[in-house]
Amino acid sequence: MGKRIIVLLSGGMDSATLLWLAKREFEKVWALSFDYGQRHRVELKYAKELARMASVEDHIIVEVPIYRSIRGSALIDESVEVPKEDYPEDEPPVTTVPMRNLNFLAIAGAFADSLEVDHIGIGVHALDTPYPDCRPEFITAAESAINAGSTLVAKRKVRIHVWAPFLGMTKREIALLGKELGVPYEKTYSCYEGTEPPCGQCPTCRQRKEALAGLL
Repeated sequence: MGKRIIVLLSGGMDSATLLWLAKREFEKVWALSFDYGQRHRVELKYAKELARMASVEDHIIVEVPIYRSIRGSALIDESVEVPKEDYPEDEPPVTTVPMRNLNFLAIAGAFADSLEVDHIGIGVHALDTPYPDCRPEFITAAESAINAGSTLVAKRKVRIHVWAPFLGMTKREIALLGKELGVPYEKTYSCYEGTEPPCGQCPTCRQRKEALAGLL
């Protein structure tokens, strides 16, 4: 089967770095992006360009309409304001999209079964830990669930791995790795407001600026 991977690609700097790292580490790479009614849907334009530049086997874009019915997250509910302050340390931020990574990984698992791919890549990292579905224990649990329900695993007696190489890394460390890999960060997008140019004030804009300082 060879080393094959589906990379979750948002269009941001972390997933772009993951895609370029996957191109180095795997023989065949697919990219998977999601249109879930996000405020910053413009990121998909950047994801398409990144997938093209990386010459992936295929770039799959999946609609997840369930999130159009869920309220309370600043990323999918227009009535909730995107915060300008740092993430809270003791609770999930208002930009949390409930069960987003669980749904995304489950969908990726379905494509892994169909394409006979034994790795799924996700770019969660140390600064994402305010989000419950970016923690190491979530990644471990999601991998177990995918393997328990996989037809590929049942037929081929292989294991599907959720590859999260940035766990424990800071965004700055990811940026430094990306520079080494030649990631075109000017082709990535990171802004919760979804504006062009980016707002420069939301948490993800400020984290991006700090991570890329002196690298562009």
